[in-house]
Amino acid sequence: MTSSRNVQRHLERTVEEGEAPSDQQLVFDPQTGQLVVQRQGSRMPSPDAVVADQITEDGFFRNQIV
Repeated sequence: MTSSRNVQRHLERTVEEGEAPSDQQLVFDPQTGQLVVQRQGSRMPSPDAVVADQITEDGFFRNQIV
């Protein structure tokens, strides 16, 4: 599955279930400008990367799902 498809599926699950999947986390990597999905507890893709699960649960990306 492609990275963009992983992100879309993660967003769909989070919006539908109201919380991020417990086995995954959504991470924004500012070095690449990309969202990536990775397993909980995995090493961040870059030192400046941030977990975006809470803002996803809050509905920030709700309008991004097509």
